[in-house]
Amino acid sequence: MQPVSKFVQANGINNHYLAWGNPDNPPVVMAHGVGLCAQIWNHAAIDLARDYYVMSFDLRGHGDTDKPGTGYTFQQIGEDMAAVIQALGLDRPFAVGHSAGGMSLLIADHLAPGTVGKAVLVDTRVGDSPMMMLTPEERQQRMERTSQKRSVWESREVMYAAYRERRVFKTWTDEVFAYYIEGGTRLLEDGRAELKCPTEAETTFYRTRVTLETAEVVKGLSGQYLLLVGNYKGAQTEQDEAVQRLMRESKGSRLKALERGSHFAPMEHPDLVLTEIRQYFDGG
Repeated sequence: MQPVSKFVQANGINNHYLAWGNPDNPPVVMAHGVGLCAQIWNHAAIDLARDYYVMSFDLRGHGDTDKPGTGYTFQQIGEDMAAVIQALGLDRPFAVGHSAGGMSLLIADHLAPGTVGKAVLVDTRVGDSPMMMLTPEERQQRMERTSQKRSVWESREVMYAAYRERRVFKTWTDEVFAYYIEGGTRLLEDGRAELKCPTEAETTFYRTRVTLETAEVVKGLSGQYLLLVGNYKGAQTEQDEAVQRLMRESKGSRLKALERGSHFAPMEHPDLVLTEIRQYFDGG
């Protein structure tokens, strides 16, 4: 099954998404994390499209969505998500978001209660930014590494080989990693491959995340959330104050710890994450 590439004008930009399945079926909105792309969710979308109309979005500055000169903040992508859902006329759709994608759903629901129905947040940090766990020096080093990331490669094949050996990507399945390389790059006329997400946009997202008032974001939510967390040191737990705040503000929401996987569980164990999504949406 191949998706249909579509665009919707909302919040002043042209937002790109991949659509799967029958539009008459219940809608599912999917959102990726910073630096990634809509194709990250292909594995899950193909399965979900048997029963749902799946729309996987490229966030602002990513994939084939517009890349304006400003607006690379979590607050902005939340506003974008609320505007997109409204522009498409979706009524409390199901939703799935990984990391920043999940935060965009929370912010959209906070800004316009009723925007989201049931949603799965996969390792979305609902409290302080993970960057706050680092020393100022470590944060600066992280920003510098991101800003200096190589943007153009001789070919997708060369980029694939180089990225595949990096620690963050080593645990991804071959399928999802190939989706990332294809969806996250554009081919230039000379055959070289260029990252679609500008490094300055990615860096700005990380830098401004530390200023997001997450305690405010979870106020007034009308959606119901399943927060899936990976099995790694520092993962969120039910005892975390921010998680408890989410559960108080959104009645019926809960946290579930996956038996395996890091922050990138959807890429490492796509079938495990898909099973949880299915159970939650299908009535679990």
